[in-house]
Amino acid sequence: MKINFKHPHFYFRKGLLMNIMRTFIFLFCTTLFALTPENVLSQQSKIEVKENKKMSIDEVFDLIMDQTDYKFFYEEGIFKGLPLVTLKKGTIKTNDLLKQSLANANIDIVIGKNNTVIIKEKPKSVVSVLQKVKITGTVTDFAGIPIPGANVTEKGTKNSTQTDFNGKFVIEVANNNAILEFSYIGMVSQEKPASSVVVNVQLKENTTELDNIVVTALGIKREKKALGYASQEVKGTDLTAGIASGNFLNDLSGKAAGVYIRKNTNFGGSTNVISRGVKSLTGNNQMLIVIDGIPINNSTVNSSTASQGARNTYDYGNAAMDINPDDIESINVLKGAAASALYGWQAGNGVIMISTKKGKATKGMGITISSEFSVGSVDKKTFPVYQNKYGQGYGPSYDAAGNPKGVPVGPTGAFFTIDKNGNQVVTTTDDASYGVAFDPNLSVYTWESYSPYSSKYGQKSPWQAAKNGPISFFQTATTFNNSVSLEDANDKTNFILNYNNFKETGILPNSELKKNNASIKLNHKFTDKLSTSVFANYMTQSTIGRNSSGYTGDNITGWFRQWWGTNADLKSQKEVFENSGGQNISWLMGDPANGNTAPKTMDNPYFTRYKNYQSDERNRFIGYGQLDYKFTDWLSASGKASIDSYSELREERKATGSINGSFGLSRANVPSGYQKYVGSFSEQNYQFILTFNKKIGDDFSVNALAGVNTLRTKSNSTLASTDGGLIIPDIFALSNSVNPSPFPLETENNSAVNSSYASVSLGYKDFLYLEGTVRNDAFSTLPKGNNSLNTFSTSASYVFTNHVKADWLSFGKLRASYAENPQGNIDLYSLNDVYDKSNPFGSNQIYSIPNRSNNPDLRPVKTTSQELGLEMQFLRKRVGFDVSVYKSLSNDQIFPVDYSTATGNSSRYVNAGSVENKGIEVQFNVTPIQTKDFNWDIFVNWSKNENTLVSLASGIETLSIGGFQGIGIVAKVGHPYGDIVGKDYVYAADGQKVTENGLYVMTTTTNNVIGNITPDWIGGLRNKFTYKQVSFGFLIDVQHGGDLYSLDQAYGQHTGLYESTAGYNELGNPIRNTLANGGGLILPGVNKDGTPNTTRTPRPEVAGSIYGYKANPESAYIYDASYVKLREVSLGYTFPSQFVSKMKLTDLRVSLIGSNLWIISKNLPDADPESGVSAGNLSSGYSGGSLPSTRNIGFNLTLKF
Repeated sequence: MKINFKHPHFYFRKGLLMNIMRTFIFLFCTTLFALTPENVLSQQSKIEVKENKKMSIDEVFDLIMDQTDYKFFYEEGIFKGLPLVTLKKGTIKTNDLLKQSLANANIDIVIGKNNTVIIKEKPKSVVSVLQKVKITGTVTDFAGIPIPGANVTEKGTKNSTQTDFNGKFVIEVANNNAILEFSYIGMVSQEKPASSVVVNVQLKENTTELDNIVVTALGIKREKKALGYASQEVKGTDLTAGIASGNFLNDLSGKAAGVYIRKNTNFGGSTNVISRGVKSLTGNNQMLIVIDGIPINNSTVNSSTASQGARNTYDYGNAAMDINPDDIESINVLKGAAASALYGWQAGNGVIMISTKKGKATKGMGITISSEFSVGSVDKKTFPVYQNKYGQGYGPSYDAAGNPKGVPVGPTGAFFTIDKNGNQVVTTTDDASYGVAFDPNLSVYTWESYSPYSSKYGQKSPWQAAKNGPISFFQTATTFNNSVSLEDANDKTNFILNYNNFKETGILPNSELKKNNASIKLNHKFTDKLSTSVFANYMTQSTIGRNSSGYTGDNITGWFRQWWGTNADLKSQKEVFENSGGQNISWLMGDPANGNTAPKTMDNPYFTRYKNYQSDERNRFIGYGQLDYKFTDWLSASGKASIDSYSELREERKATGSINGSFGLSRANVPSGYQKYVGSFSEQNYQFILTFNKKIGDDFSVNALAGVNTLRTKSNSTLASTDGGLIIPDIFALSNSVNPSPFPLETENNSAVNSSYASVSLGYKDFLYLEGTVRNDAFSTLPKGNNSLNTFSTSASYVFTNHVKADWLSFGKLRASYAENPQGNIDLYSLNDVYDKSNPFGSNQIYSIPNRSNNPDLRPVKTTSQELGLEMQFLRKRVGFDVSVYKSLSNDQIFPVDYSTATGNSSRYVNAGSVENKGIEVQFNVTPIQTKDFNWDIFVNWSKNENTLVSLASGIETLSIGGFQGIGIVAKVGHPYGDIVGKDYVYAADGQKVTENGLYVMTTTTNNVIGNITPDWIGGLRNKFTYKQVSFGFLIDVQHGGDLYSLDQAYGQHTGLYESTAGYNELGNPIRNTLANGGGLILPGVNKDGTPNTTRTPRPEVAGSIYGYKANPESAYIYDASYVKLREVSLGYTFPSQFVSKMKLTDLRVSLIGSNLWIISKNLPDADPESGVSAGNLSSGYSGGSLPSTRNIGFNLTLKF
C-alpha cells in the first residue's frame, strides 16, 4: 500500500476527492524530502498509518519496527531539534517514510546484518556566516497555483523552511553552490541550484506514489486494489470536457466500459443508462444514481412508459438531468452486482456513484467563474435529402375503366386540379410528392395564391421545388452555461458554494430550457472525534416548446420526414402566420380551387410551434446532514439523514383553429383543448453505520461495517383536461371547457423499506483480500410475513505483484465475485386489484374491473451473477488494462399470462422465466509519449454483452414488450432481448425474393423476426495531448450492431420524398414515367415457379406502387444501428502563472470545445441511429419523426481568484 499524498491544489486540478483540510501556516503541511539513499530498505516493504498524525522521528522508527523486521540503532538525541513528521492515514512504502522522516537530518546510514539499520551523525562542517546567501522564490503546481507548506531544504544540511500561503519562501544557504530541494505531498520532488537570488519552482503530480482510492457503495472510500469487483472512475473534468448537454448522463457516453448510454435527439429529452444488459423484461433496467452515498430518484416521463394524457406525446426527460455537472468531483461506476450489493434491491442494475466537490484552501476566499457559450446547427446527414424533380401529389387517379380523372401533365400522367376558371391548381390536398414533374416554365396556382396574407395572393407561380425546404425551418441552437463557486477551508472547516445558470434554445422555433442550480457543501470538525457534513442543493427547471415525439399530428419533423410536398416553402408558411396575426394557414389546404382554404391534415408548422406548445416546470431539493464520531482509531459511527423532493407542473395546449385531433383524458378528436398535470415526489433516507477498521498483528487487516437504513417514499399526481374544446379561444384553463371536464386522474403512492446490512473485508499482507456483504430489505408493499428480501455477495482480490518481481510490471491483480440480489421493487398497483374509474353516465358513477389481474404473491426479479477480472499495469503505469468477464441469470421475470375469463380478467401477472447475460469488458490505457513538456494519453473502453431469454412461462415462447407504428418488439425464448417482428418478404429456396405480377410477395404473418435492437458491442476511444500550457483531446464513441426500424423510410418512400424514389431505370428513363412512357422497374427476384421475374412494375406513376410500406414489408426498412461518432473535441490553453499573477488571478484558462461534430460512419439514412422516441426499455429499435442531430461548437472561459 501507499499513502495517499494529495494536497488541495492537486485535488482542484485533477478532480480526486479526499477528506483532508486546508494546510494552514505550518500545520498539516510538513513533508520532507530525504537526503539519504533512494532505496535503503526493501522496495516492497510498506507501513500502515492508521490516522492523520504528527510523530517524532523516534516514534516513526518505533512504527517501522512494529510492522517490519528492521531494527534501528542510533545515538539518543541525534534527532533533537528536527521537526515532527506529518503522516496521513493510509499506507506508505517504508523507504518513502524513512526518506521523508530524515529529510532534514545530517546523517549517514549503514545497513547491517539481520535487518539492522545503523544511523550516525555526519561530521559537522564549519561554515562562515559571511558566506551565507539569501534565496527567495515561489513554489507552484503545474497550473501555476501557489503551494503553501512546500518544503525547501538545503541539500545535505538540516537547513530548511516552508512556503507561505502565497507559495513564497526565504532561505539562507551556505553559498551559491548549494543545492535546494523542493518537495510536497503527492508531488515529484525537484532539485535546483542556488545560483540565483530568486529560484522559482513548478512541482508536478507524482502519480506513481498515489494509490487509486475509489468511492464504493454507501460512499465508502476503498483502495481499488482491495476490491474484488469491477469499478471505473470518471473524473469530473473528463465528464465536462465537451459542451454542456443539460444532462450529465449524456456526457458519460463512451467513457465507461460496459455502460450503454442510450440518448435521443429530443429537446431536453431523457437518457437510458444500462450496465451489463437488460435483466428485467418489463421492469426498470436503469442504473441507480447515488450522490455522496445517498440514492436519488431518476424517474423518466415519456411516451414509452405511459399511455395517456401529458405522458403521451412528449419526452419530459429524466430526473437525473437536474444534477449540475459542475458539482461533480468524480464518478465511480459500479457495474457488477457484487459492487452494488450494499444497496440491495435498488442497485441490481449497477450504480453511478457521484462524489461532490468540497472546499479547498486558498488565500482568502477562493472564487471560480466559468462561462461557456455554444451554438448548434443541424447535422444534415441526419435529415432527409429530398428529391427535387416532382412536386405535390399522389400521382394520377383513375376511374373504374382505368381512365385518368384529369388531364395528364408530362410523362408521369400526374395532373393538376382545374378551378372554375380553368386554371391549373396544385393538388394542395395531397401530403405526398408524387405529382407533376417540376418545370419552371409552367405557371400554376399554389396554396399561396388563395391566402390574402401571402405576397403571392392571386398570383401564379413557377412550378419548381421550394427554395426554403423543411431544413430551413430549424434555427441555430444556443447554449449559455455560467457558473460561479466560492470556497475556503481551514484546519477545522471547509465549504464550497456553487451556482449555475443554464439556458438552451433548441433548433425548433419557440423552444427554450432554463435551469438554475445552487448548492452548498460544508464539512466541519468539532473535535478530533466528532465531525459533520452538510449538503444542500436546490434546482429549478422550466421548459417551453419540447418537440412532440412519436407518430402524432403535432410532430412536425414527422411530417417533414414522412408526409410532405417538395414544393411547400417554409418561408411562405412563416409569412402568412405572421401577417395573419397567428392564424393557422397551411400549405395542405382542403380544396382552395372551390373555396375551402382550411387546413386539411396538417397545421401550419409555425402555428404548431407557437400556439400548440407545451410547457413544464420542476423544482427540486436534494440534501443531507451527516454526523461522524470516532470512538477510537479503529472504530467509528456515522449517521445520515437525506431528502430528495420535487414538484412538477406540465401543461399542454391545443389552440383554437387547430385541426381536429386526439387530445385530453378522453382522447377524443377535438379542435382545441388544455391539459394540466401536477405532481410531487418525496423520498427520505435515514442511515446509521458502524465502521470497524483495524490491523491485527503484522499480517492481517479487517475492514467491516454494519448499518441500518429506513426509506420513506411518497408521490402523488393529478392529471386533468378540458373536453370538447375551449369556449374562449386561447384561454387555457380547465374551467374554459366546452363540455364538463372529465374526472381527473389522481394517483397517490406511499411506501416504506426498512433495511439492515453488513460487510466484512479481510486483508492479508497487503496482497490478498476477501470480502462478504449481506443485506435484508423489508417492504411495506409486499404481504406481511413474506415481505423480506435478501442480498448477499462475496468477492476476492489477489495482488500478485507482491510475489512477481519484474521491473516492467508495475501492478497486477486477479479478482472474482459472486452475488445474489433482487432486481428492483414491484409497482404497488401490480400487487392488488383496484377498480378503474370511468366518466359517469348521467348521475351514475361507473367503475369497472381491469382486464388484467394483479397478483399479491409477486416477488421481484432475482439475479445471480459471477465475475472474474484481471488488472495489470506496466512500465510505471504507462501501459495497462482491466478486463472483466461476467455472467448473470435473472429469474422470476414478471409479465402477464392468459387467465380464465370466468374470473372477469383476461390475463394475470406471474413470476416466471429467466434472462441470461454474459459478456466481457475491457479498459486499456497507454501513454505513448511522456516528456517534460509533452504528454499523450490514450484510453480505450470496449464491452460486449450477450443477452438470451432462457425461458418464459410454460407453453409461452414469445412475450410482447411493446410496439410502434408498423412493428412489434418482443422477447423470444432462445433469442436476445428485443426482437423486432413484422412482415417479411417471401423467399424462394435459393434465398431470392418471390415476385408476382412484377411486385414482391409479402408474408401474411406479422410475427416474423426481422431484426434485434441489442448491439453487438460498444466502445469509446479517448486521446489527451498536453504540450506545456496547451491541451487537446477528443472522444470517439462507437456502437456496432443492433437494428432499428425506420418509419420515416417506410412512409417517406411511399410518398416520394426521398431521392431513392426518383431515379432512372435500366432503360435510362425516369422510373415514375408511366409504362407507356418507358417507366417502371423490373425488380430482381423470381416468380413462384422459380423463373426469373421479367415483369415491369405496374403503375409506377402512383405513390406507393413500388416504394414504401404498401409495396414492401417492414423488413425492407430495418437498418443496422451501428455508428462511429466524434463525440467530443476540446482545445484548451492555460495561461502562464506569471501572466496570471499580473492579472491578480490564480488561474486563467480558455477552451474551444465541440460536441457531436461528426458522425464518422452510420448505416441509417437521413437520421441519427441514436434518435428514438424516449428512454426506457423501448428506447432503441425505432426511428420515426425524430429531430435531426445538432452539431455544437463553443467557447469556455474559466477564471480563478
